[in-house]
Amino acid sequence: MMNALKYHNFDNFTALAEALSQQWLNIILASPGASSFALAGGSTPAPIYRRLDALLSSSASAQPVKLVATDERWVADSDEQSNEGLFRRCLQTSSRDRRWQLVSLKNAASTPEIATEAIHERLQTELPHSFSAVLLGMGNDGHVASLFPGAPTQHDHLNCLAAVHPQTHQCRMSLSLPRLLNTERLWLVITGAEKRQVLETAMQQDLPVAALIRAAHCGIDVFWCP
Repeated sequence: MMNALKYHNFDNFTALAEALSQQWLNIILASPGASSFALAGGSTPAPIYRRLDALLSSSASAQPVKLVATDERWVADSDEQSNEGLFRRCLQTSSRDRRWQLVSLKNAASTPEIATEAIHERLQTELPHSFSAVLLGMGNDGHVASLFPGAPTQHDHLNCLAAVHPQTHQCRMSLSLPRLLNTERLWLVITGAEKRQVLETAMQQDLPVAALIRAAHCGIDVFWCP
């Protein structure tokens, strides 16, 4: 339901990143054990990750934090398009004490299709519980993670599925919609008037983000700035 969306509006992305990273830090500090998060890639959320890295590095907490990408391109970590590579670059400081534990969506298989079963087993073993929070972005076409319009949002019972970008035909691995929804909190980070309009009209267009909203077990916090 659309009333599950709670908007947090900011004048600029710096203010947005500060608010979200503080909320994220509070969850980590309040956790009695390891917390876990699924994170969007791309350039948009990078300032949030860098800000959290700085905040966490100066905190007294030493609790482990498990991370997984919401989706990943089938490229090497050194590739600038790699989300897992992005996390490593943004979380360098607090990684020195091994606080971060990255669960990879990749292996040595030649394609995501071949790797799906193995990655599912990895996720089942290393992330068996609900996420503490899932941070998602959204494309102008209403896609989230690598769940694109007109494409499947899950594959059998698996926690992940192979996906192909409809324009670039790039191969990817994505968390399935049910696994994304297995979380205590959902954060959706969007910028600009166009994406806000897409989100506000998503239910009339049956977009992937609409499927997310309909099936969510918790409210969705939308962090938006122009």
